[in-house]
Amino acid sequence: MTTIKRLDNALVDQLMQQAAQSPRRRSHHNFHHSLDEPVQRLLIALQPGTYIRPHQHPQRHKWEMMITLRGRIKLLLFSDDGCVNDVLVLGPDTPLNAVELPPNTWHTLMPVDSAALIMEVKQGPYLDTDVIHFADWAPQENSPEAEPFLNWCQQAENGDRYQS
Repeated sequence: MTTIKRLDNALVDQLMQQAAQSPRRRSHHNFHHSLDEPVQRLLIALQPGTYIRPHQHPQRHKWEMMITLRGRIKLLLFSDDGCVNDVLVLGPDTPLNAVELPPNTWHTLMPVDSAALIMEVKQGPYLDTDVIHFADWAPQENSPEAEPFLNWCQQAENGDRYQS
């Protein structure tokens, strides 16, 4: 008999607490059993102050779906040179609950006003050779420039470009 996987309040509370205690201000929980599975499914708890460096997945099959389950997230989409192409706010109580990003989409996300929880679904398998391209126009995680960039992202609008 196959075990039913559950997403209950106890799991959500645990993930939120782990994210609050993490230096990266986020935590993950995989629903897939192994990295070999053809569909990867994971929960990501995001606390205010987390910085996810803008990145893209260049493989032709590496689409990515994000579904908001709790709180609101701001998703920024960028051009190749770092200009904001779109700003989306997703949340269970907003008009937009989920998005599916095609491969080669520069993006970052952050919680809007409090902790948030998303389900990310993407094509597997995950391989160590999978490439994630990080934007060279955005600071590295844990660098002194990351916090000013994150603050800029929180206010960024279509057409904006970060000036360090």
